Amino acid sequence: MPLQLPNLDDRRYDDLVAEALARIPTYSPEWTNHNPSDPGITLVELFAYLTDMLLYRLNRVTDDNARTFLKLLNTPSWETGDLPEQIRTAVLAVRERYRAVTKDDYEVLSTDSFNQWLIATSQSSIDLVARAHCVPQRNLEAGIESERLKLRPEHVSVVIVPASERPNPNPPPAVVATPAVNSSPQPTAAQIDALSSFLDERRMLTTKLHVVGPFYVHVTAQLVIARNIDALDQDLTDAVNQSLTSLLNPLPSSGGPGWPFGRDVFVSEIYEALEKISVIDFVTDVMLDSRCAPGDDKCVVAKPIWHAEGDLVGLGIQDHHLPVFEHADIVIAPNAAFIVANVSVSANAQPNADVASLKRAIKSTVRGVFHPGLGGPGPATGQPTDILVSDIRAAIKAIAGVLDPVSVTVDCVPSNVLQSDPDRGPFIQFEAGHVVDWRVTIALS
Repeated sequence: MPLQLPNLDDRRYDDLVAEALARIPTYSPEWTNHNPSDPGITLVELFAYLTDMLLYRLNRVTDDNARTFLKLLNTPSWETGDLPEQIRTAVLAVRERYRAVTKDDYEVLSTDSFNQWLIATSQSSIDLVARAHCVPQRNLEAGIESERLKLRPEHVSVVIVPASERPNPNPPPAVVATPAVNSSPQPTAAQIDALSSFLDERRMLTTKLHVVGPFYVHVTAQLVIARNIDALDQDLTDAVNQSLTSLLNPLPSSGGPGWPFGRDVFVSEIYEALEKISVIDFVTDVMLDSRCAPGDDKCVVAKPIWHAEGDLVGLGIQDHHLPVFEHADIVIAPNAAFIVANVSVSANAQPNADVASLKRAIKSTVRGVFHPGLGGPGPATGQPTDILVSDIRAAIKAIAGVLDPVSVTVDCVPSNVLQSDPDRGPFIQFEAGHVVDWRVTIALS
């Protein structure tokens, strides 16, 4: 008795029609007439009939059909051997990624496949690739950022981050090597040329391929930190620098795959990282910035992201950029040295003025008054300091677009630091070493 061939697909005409009709509300909810007289239903039934015929033929694939398909997958001169083994080999070969079509294709070929090829061909003079990121429709070899941001449909760019060490061959080599020690590494010309040649034979014919190194956003931070009473400033500084370096690490490490390409850097993530340091009690101020050294054509400046209330949200990172931590300007004081100042500002805005920009300017002005690194009271202040509320009001009135009347009120904790006299009006009296934890609320009309 001959063996029964397996039924590869047991759906029939009625099943196919029912499945198609069930999908109509999901993909085309405005299509409500499902009667056989509807032209669309006629087409559904037609395609169900054709599909039913294809499924019937699918369940009757002969050995001759299989050999013909194998010749199409291999070469016309291909000779068959053990048919089941040849089918298995062909299916595995089809599943192996070779042609670069999608974004994922380029990234996998530029890392896993390229590294394996380098190891297999013993090209020890060329570094392995630690990370790769494909940016379609961009020419990242363009000389200026405005040109790199232009959409170019025929172009594909691959950004690679090199690794500095080969994997240990015992046990068998891994695919990705240890990343370079340099905090912002760039691939060599030999590595770029080798990967370009490797991808050139795998790309689509009309694709213009570019292989480049990363463009880095050098992030700096201004921080005001309240430490526990028994913590040492230098130990805390080292811990902060280590934490932010690890957070904004563009390279793969034991802690993770590295900061994602094109992901914005948010102030909230800086707060979250700092709160994990045990000797920090709280953080009162975080400000981020990015700058480039003259002549560094692989450095880009990120645009700040601002909230409508005037607070910094983070730094905007383009798809082909990677952030790297540069340094932090840190003000550290014992938690008992902090004075809370709640500042409320009420003013009129000039007609047609950008209210969000005005709020940002007001908060920046108040920050300039209180921040220890910008002239405000701090750990380095060797004598008592008075800050007049009238001076804060005058500085806000000087902002273009702010109109009278301007009102500024301040509440402090502890309340006894807020004083007043007939000549100067209300003022905040800070002892030597005091630091301000300021909060600002603004009402513009």
